[in-house]
Amino acid sequence: MLYDLVVIGAGPGGIALAAEASACGFSGGRAVVLEKAASHNWAIRQFYPEQKLTAANYKGFAAQCEGLLCISDMTKAETLEYFDRIIETYDLRIDYDTEVFRATRVAHASGGRFEIETSRGRYEARVLAVAIGILGRPNKPADYSLPASLRDRLLFDITSARLEDETVLVVGGGDTAAEYVEHLQKERNRVTLSYRQADFKRLSDRNRERLLGMEERGEVEILRNSNIASVENDSGRPLAKFVESGRTPRVFDRIVYALGGSTPINFLRMLGIAFDEDGPVFDASGETSVPGLFVLGDLVVGKRGGSIITAFNSAVRVMRRICDGYLPCVGGRHGGLGPGAQPVGKTA
Repeated sequence: MLYDLVVIGAGPGGIALAAEASACGFSGGRAVVLEKAASHNWAIRQFYPEQKLTAANYKGFAAQCEGLLCISDMTKAETLEYFDRIIETYDLRIDYDTEVFRATRVAHASGGRFEIETSRGRYEARVLAVAIGILGRPNKPADYSLPASLRDRLLFDITSARLEDETVLVVGGGDTAAEYVEHLQKERNRVTLSYRQADFKRLSDRNRERLLGMEERGEVEILRNSNIASVENDSGRPLAKFVESGRTPRVFDRIVYALGGSTPINFLRMLGIAFDEDGPVFDASGETSVPGLFVLGDLVVGKRGGSIITAFNSAVRVMRRICDGYLPCVGGRHGGLGPGAQPVGKTA
C-alpha cells in the first residue's frame, strides 16, 4: 500500500509527527507509524524507573511547545497514559512488531517514492520520517571476544550492509533473530541459525511458524543447543568454533548477532543520508540529503540529547516542510496550528 507519510519509530517524536499529520488532514490511512517493539515509547518503558519524573525542561531545554502536543513534568505512568490518549484522540495508525530492515528511494512517474522493507512486508511512502531513539547499544557475546580484523564481517543488525548470495550465520533465538533469518533467506543468502536452547520459547506464533516452516522446506538450517566458543579470522572470513565437541568448526561469509540492542547510526547510513563529523546532515526542518527523507527527535539535537518537548517541536518543523514542499495539507500549509487549534496538554 502506498502511504503519503511513513514514520519509523513510535516514541515522542514519531507520535507527535503522526498527530500533526492527522491535524493536517492525513487521515483515512494516509499515514502510518512503524514500531519494532510491541508498544509505543519502548525506551521510556525500558529505561525509566517507575517513579522517575519525565521532566519538561530535561537538561535545561526550554519547555516551550510549538505544536499540538505539550507536557508538564509527569511520572512514567502519566507519560505513557498521555501518549495513549494522543493515539486515541488523533486516531493514529501504529503497526507494532514491525522492524524496518531497509528503505530505498526509487524514481517514479509521479515523483520519488520510498520502498520500505520490514518484518511485516513492504510499505511504500511518498515521504519518510525517521524518529528512532539513540538509547541502547548492540549486545555483544559475553563469553568470547570478537577479532577486530573481522569488523566488517561481524554485524549486529542487517542494516549495516546489504547481504545477498552469502553464507550467513545468525546468532540468537528471539523474534529479531527469526525475522533476520526470514529476510536474509529471501535475499538469496544461505542462512544458518545458532540457538543455545532446544526450543524457541520466546518467539511469537507468527515467527515460530515461519521459521520452522523454512527449516522443514530445507530453506534454512537451525543449530539447536549450539554455543559458540570463539570466532577466529580464517583468511578474512569468520570461523565459528562451538563449545559442543560434536559440532565441526565452520566458516561463514558473515555472522549476524541478534542479541538485543540497537545501532541507529548503521540504519541511517543504510538510508543513504550524508554524514559529517557530528552525525547525519540535515537542514532546519530536519530534511536530510535524501529528498523527502526527514529525521527528528533525538536525532536532530546532537550528542547532548533532547527532551520530549524538543521531540514534539522537531515534529512541527518536519510537518511544515512536508506541507510546504511535498504533500497537500489542510489549508495548503501546516494545519496543526491553524485557527482554533489548541495544544494538547497533560490533562487533555
